[in-house]
Amino acid sequence: MAESSQNVGGLDRLASLAAGGLIFVAGVFSRRPSRVVLGGLLVYRGLSGHCKCYELLGVDTRGEAEKT
Repeated sequence: MAESSQNVGGLDRLASLAAGGLIFVAGVFSRRPSRVVLGGLLVYRGLSGHCKCYELLGVDTRGEAEKT
């Protein structure tokens, strides 16, 4: 994904990875497909640095240092 399409800041990305990983694993062990999907989406958000909801709302949580 191109850098210009990133709209999620470092702390948000870290939180997405941590929460997404936990939700994904919990979903696998509890056999809840909805949790597996939600966890996977959060992990993707954390890895890619892009959030479609943020894009639609015009939100960018990156700091000035991350935008350059």
